[in-house]
Amino acid sequence: METFLTLYMKQMNLSHIVISVCLMLVLFGCNDKPQAPEADPNPGAINDTLYLPLQPDWTDFNEPSDIMIGREPFVYVADTKNNRIVMLDIAGRRVGVSGFIKNPIAIAQDGVFDLLVCAELDTVLQGKSVTIGGIFRIHLNEVRHDIAKAPIECVYLQPSRPERRFTGIAVIPGNAYLISRTGPSNASRFDPDDAVLLMSDKDSIMSRLSSLLPEGNALYSIGSVSSLSIASDRSQDILFTQISPSMQFKVQWLTYVSADVTGWFQKFNPADPQNSGTDLLTVGRFTKPEDITYDMFGNVYVIDAGKDSVLKFTSTGKEMHSFGGKGSGKSLFSEPQGIAWFNKTLYVADTKNNRICRFRLSTDQ
Repeated sequence: METFLTLYMKQMNLSHIVISVCLMLVLFGCNDKPQAPEADPNPGAINDTLYLPLQPDWTDFNEPSDIMIGREPFVYVADTKNNRIVMLDIAGRRVGVSGFIKNPIAIAQDGVFDLLVCAELDTVLQGKSVTIGGIFRIHLNEVRHDIAKAPIECVYLQPSRPERRFTGIAVIPGNAYLISRTGPSNASRFDPDDAVLLMSDKDSIMSRLSSLLPEGNALYSIGSVSSLSIASDRSQDILFTQISPSMQFKVQWLTYVSADVTGWFQKFNPADPQNSGTDLLTVGRFTKPEDITYDMFGNVYVIDAGKDSVLKFTSTGKEMHSFGGKGSGKSLFSEPQGIAWFNKTLYVADTKNNRICRFRLSTDQ
């Protein structure tokens, strides 16, 4: 019969063996680390460990083309074909609906809680009924956020150029804002239809961003700008998307520089290996990017209506994850045109499916 001491010694030897094996595994593991996974370029794939679709979808919209999370925060939807802005709380409960505003396609909010909207206006010019583009201001502050009673004011239009449309809007610190404009005539270098304009908080033009021109297809070239966004809260960096098939760089990031020469300049340089923008500036990566937004971690999200997909990038332009695909089921889209981010949740205006889809980020990536 084995003594207690003999059994104890055997157990100790076994423990040493187990500890030795564990140490060997740790040492070998440290010298043979697996490669980090790369983003799947297939827009039909979804990584459910990162993006979890939330149900139910928000419905009762008619081709919603933009979504924005306000400062309150409320959720604002450009319900385009219903000619209205819909106001919801974060849970999706409808708070109110604006008065008539024709074909709203882009929304922003300034520091006094007014909504700024790119939309259209029916009017009469030289005896003919026409529809022209305009910038509208919804005065929420005047009515304590009762959007149904909020006055809607057309604050900027160009009746002499009725073919022009305004497609994107973003507010910068100080309540000045930027708008993107498109149109068929770009013969004039000084006043082309395709342009990005800097507006004052009083709704007057301060300047046109002269570095952005509808010429060529390189950086700083623009063609049918589809959206504008700032890179983060209280930032003056601009993110914009464009959908002209001739444009190589359909998503661009301009950083604001205040020095001897003040203005907006490209953040990335494809020729610089240390600051190339990698995937964000890859030629052909986007088909029809309609909107762009950011999160609190510095990542940016692009909604691509041509690929029916969401694409996520780091602040250095490296692609992280993409998901989507054509359809009407969970994590599928049909020509989505709007995207917003709030509190680890992505909101997508799934335009042709007439709904708002939500995705919860299950990690802090």
